[in-house]
Amino acid sequence: MMVPITIMLMVGVAEPGWIVEPIPVPEGEVVEVGGIAFPDEHTIAVSTRRGRVWLIDGGLDEDPSDARWTRFADGLYEGLGLDTDGDALLVLQRGELSRLRDVDGDRLVDDIELVTDDWGLSDNYHEFAFGLPRDAQGNRYISFNLGFMEPEWWHGQAVVPYRGWIMQVSPEGDITPWAHGFRSPCGLGFDAEGRLLATDNQGDWMPTSPIYVVERDGFHGHPASLRWTEAFLREGRLSNDREPIDIERVPAAIWIPYEWSRSTGNLVTDTTGGGFGPFEGQLFVAELTTGRVLRAEIEDIDGVSQGAVWPFVDRVGSVARVAFAPDGSLICGLTNRGWGGLAPGHGLRRIRFTGAVPMEMKHVRLVPGGFDIEFTHPVAGDVSQSQVHVDTWDYNWWWKYGSPEQRRSEIPVGGTSLSPDRRILHLSLPMLRAGRVAKIRLDNISGDGERPLRHNEVAYTINRLPGGPSGQVAKMVDAPSMADSGQDESGWLRLMWGDATDLWEGDWRLAKDTLDQADRRRFTRAYGTDVLVNDEAANDLVLRGAAPDGRVSVAIMLPERGAIAMGLPGGAALVVRDLDGRGSIELLDSSGTILAVAERDVWRGPGQWHRLEVEIRNGQIEGVSLDDMSIMDEVQLPVGPDARWLRFLQVPGPGGIADVRLQPDGIKTSDVGEDLLAGRFELQGEVGGRVADGSMVLSGDGLVVLQSSCPAAFELHGTLRFTGDTAAALEVGGVSMVIAGSSPGTGSILGVDERSADLVPPGGWYDLVVSCSDGRITVSLNGLVVASGAASPNGPLAIRMGGGLLTIDRLRLDGDH
Repeated sequence: MMVPITIMLMVGVAEPGWIVEPIPVPEGEVVEVGGIAFPDEHTIAVSTRRGRVWLIDGGLDEDPSDARWTRFADGLYEGLGLDTDGDALLVLQRGELSRLRDVDGDRLVDDIELVTDDWGLSDNYHEFAFGLPRDAQGNRYISFNLGFMEPEWWHGQAVVPYRGWIMQVSPEGDITPWAHGFRSPCGLGFDAEGRLLATDNQGDWMPTSPIYVVERDGFHGHPASLRWTEAFLREGRLSNDREPIDIERVPAAIWIPYEWSRSTGNLVTDTTGGGFGPFEGQLFVAELTTGRVLRAEIEDIDGVSQGAVWPFVDRVGSVARVAFAPDGSLICGLTNRGWGGLAPGHGLRRIRFTGAVPMEMKHVRLVPGGFDIEFTHPVAGDVSQSQVHVDTWDYNWWWKYGSPEQRRSEIPVGGTSLSPDRRILHLSLPMLRAGRVAKIRLDNISGDGERPLRHNEVAYTINRLPGGPSGQVAKMVDAPSMADSGQDESGWLRLMWGDATDLWEGDWRLAKDTLDQADRRRFTRAYGTDVLVNDEAANDLVLRGAAPDGRVSVAIMLPERGAIAMGLPGGAALVVRDLDGRGSIELLDSSGTILAVAERDVWRGPGQWHRLEVEIRNGQIEGVSLDDMSIMDEVQLPVGPDARWLRFLQVPGPGGIADVRLQPDGIKTSDVGEDLLAGRFELQGEVGGRVADGSMVLSGDGLVVLQSSCPAAFELHGTLRFTGDTAAALEVGGVSMVIAGSSPGTGSILGVDERSADLVPPGGWYDLVVSCSDGRITVSLNGLVVASGAASPNGPLAIRMGGGLLTIDRLRLDGDH
């Protein structure tokens, strides 16, 4: 059936040498692309995560705005792979590979045939299946995600065969386990030599996003899949996914820097014969999170695969799939639901070469003693050593989610020289080492005719030096404990749970805003409670009470030319601005003098959520990061009377904030006073108590009377945590304070202060202090005063349970007994 088309307002985005343009999608449709194929020279076929297959006519026309979409099939289960098979289409669903045929020629599917479903499938949400590149013999390849399990949602498990594997499917439908050790291998493809390539996504055992040259029967790094190897099955072994295993790993040919890629899609080789530009035989790689297409090239050094990666085209959208069309253009399929991509999160884009070759690095070759960099045009002028910067690092291979760049250092450039035709720059780098990523930045270099260098950075993965040693970039290290994993939510206060205005003073607008596509300088006005927006505010937004030293984390979103300022101790402010798609982050004192500037721009643009984190100790900024990328560190804050922070300042230009969190540093609880857990207490109702790992665990429904009477003046110190379904209240002399529950939430005091304060996430430890003196009761969580009010305690001290589990590590009472 033919469907009406929505003409999008977005016009083609011009890049030097290439233009990005939308292919309009059917009206009202959300086309989350999972696979792309070309049944003939004029038709694009796409499969979607929502179970449809579309045929698109006119999408390859000079003007694709008149593209006509036909819904070929519906009701499938998550089509994340698509290929042609004669006059049929092959669709990789979550649970089977299917052949779809149109028997009567009406462009609607008539027959769906099972090709194979010879793999395991549980009810886990993350068991995706990806594919379907085809080799010269007609075999196709599919890859299977690991399941992601609680309590660490990101931690991969292979509970059924063959999770974490790549499989070969013969033309007859026979399936063969091919390679293992993958986590979330979203993209498969072949290089110009016919070798199977696979991408993976950063997470446990994947320090950042890699590109592998797949080795048959090879182990590629994630241990969960070992469970389904012949050796493990024969011995009845289960893989240990917390401890490194001493099995030879296939090294990634390319580790993509985190700032360039966080959710890598598939990859495709340029076989257009120059129709897409000067990069014949190189790879083009889809990337969701940063919303770009990358370019890569792999070479073999003494039999070891390694190579270079560059940014290519930015701000395309959540690119999960790329495929070269018969006309030589690159079709990009977008999807990001649940995958955290750059807007737009669905639809189709086409990238076309304009015929104008920009000044670019064409090849980077590792040679003895350094690199040779070939350009698309002769270099204008000389290149000095001061114009070249080479930063190197490696990663930790561990079960922790990703790895920061480890053991990072800048190495000196020994010399530079240009070839006689000025197209090849040789860099002498005697300090290069194997088992490292080398990121090269070239400053102030242009081609003849004053062509500026379009991209001045390249990252090269060194697995082996020519004629020299080899080494893994992902280094085996001791496994971190859960407390050190970076995934433990202990200690965080979520300052915008529940009613987002509870702990804040100021009149910022509460909304559920997104960027207004008709006027990108503004937000839409959608009703909701997710975001605080400053576009109509007349004053600052100030946290009630003073924040202790520690780490502040906040999600921020700006429209075009928008701004947000975070007020810090001493009157300083961290100001974040969008400048026509580029980011500006400066630390200013109260007079507006610049104290520090972000070291690099990792801003992804207006309308995107960014995670800003600031760590403060003893009047000094220890570090500032944006989207986990360090941008500023070790800045002394000014001394001033303004000790009350955190605040968000009213500055010119609108902006929005969400999910503000605080993790204080060095919170201490008292060890003096009466240990209430050591005494006798009365259990009433259906409540139960037990000791586990030295802590008291309460469950059920009822009352735990800790002390028959509560003193008039006291301090109660506790360290607690709870499960997500827990309801519990601390009753202090007739005043009830909710310490675990969703409404009202952790920290609210019923009868004293009705303000709800959902502050602490389930599963994490938090420190609670309740104090009473001079007829006033005050409650602090992790050092932050969250509620207070007049009260005269007169009654027992007790905990009322209403279900779930409440764990108490310590509970001490100081006061007159």
